[in-house]
Amino acid sequence: MRTIPKEMKHAVMIIMGGKEPGDSCPEATQDVTLNLKNRDKAISKAAYGPENPKLPNTEFWMRKAEKWDVSVKDAKMSRCGNCSAFNQDEMMLECIAEGIGNDDVVEAGDLGYCEIFDFKCASSRSCDAWIVEDEDEEVDTELEE
Repeated sequence: MRTIPKEMKHAVMIIMGGKEPGDSCPEATQDVTLNLKNRDKAISKAAYGPENPKLPNTEFWMRKAEKWDVSVKDAKMSRCGNCSAFNQDEMMLECIAEGIGNDDVVEAGDLGYCEIFDFKCASSRSCDAWIVEDEDEEVDTELEE
């Protein structure tokens, strides 16, 4: 797959779409206050977390397992990164990087955009609104190719 050099993306986006890069970005990717408000909603309404995914977070995962009636091991497999509402397409990642002002942060945090709660989120977290990806759909697509 060919990629457009970073220096040319802005010009290509204007030529192809007639818009500046930020014009088609979700508002929360550009407005940190709105993003935090939406993230807080995900925390309070859907138990978005854990705060630091690198820690064991035993209580957090036990609550998820109990809520979903699965083992803790299975609950830990339901992360934002494999949720159907987690958007990491190229345009969205560009929006996030533009809003943050740093491509490295997007990559380091493995960030994406939560289409349910409208905020930038990390792939290693989870919430009660987690939606399973339709693996059958991927198989059908592969068979058609």
